[in-house]
Amino acid sequence: MALPIYTPSYLANTVYHRHSLFPKPKFSIKSKKPTVDADPTPDPTSSSKKAVVPGQGFGSSPSPSSGSNKKKPKGKRERASIIRRSPVEKPAFLTKEEEAKAEEQRKNESAFLLAWLGLGGIILVQGIVLAASGFLPEEWDKFFVKYLYPSFTPTVILFLAGTVAYGVLKYLENEKLKDQK
Repeated sequence: MALPIYTPSYLANTVYHRHSLFPKPKFSIKSKKPTVDADPTPDPTSSSKKAVVPGQGFGSSPSPSSGSNKKKPKGKRERASIIRRSPVEKPAFLTKEEEAKAEEQRKNESAFLLAWLGLGGIILVQGIVLAASGFLPEEWDKFFVKYLYPSFTPTVILFLAGTVAYGVLKYLENEKLKDQK
C-alpha cells in the first residue's frame, strides 16, 4: 500500500523562509485505507469474531473467559517460569603433568615459528639484494654473485620443505585429536 505525502499549500506556492539556512517543512501522511479501529459498532451477534480485550500487549494470551475484563493491579504481572542452568565450568581433562608437557610444547612451537619467520626474512633480504645487484657497483655485484646467489636456492628449498613438514605435522596432530574424541 502506498501512502501519498501531502505538503502544505504554502510550501508549494511560495518560498518559505524560517530565518534559517535549511528550513524544515511540515509533512502529513494520510492513509487511503481505514484502520481496524475505525468500525465503532461491532455486531454483537457475530460469533465468528473473537472479542478483542483492550490492554493486552504482544505475546499475552487471551483470558479464558472472553466476556470479562479483569484488570490486574499495576505492577502485579505474571511472569513466565525462569529456568536456571548451572554455570559452565572448565572441564579438567588434563592433569598437571600433561599441562606442563603442553606448555613446553607450546614454547617449543613458538620458538620454531619465530626461527622460521627469521628465515623468511633472510630469504626476502637475499632476494632484494640479488634483484638490486645489477644496479650496485661492480665489486659488490661480483661478491653477491659469488657467495649469495649459490646459497639462495637451497635456502628457499629448505624454507619450503620445512613449511610443508610443519603443515603436515599439524594436520596429523589435529586428526589424532579428532580420533580421540
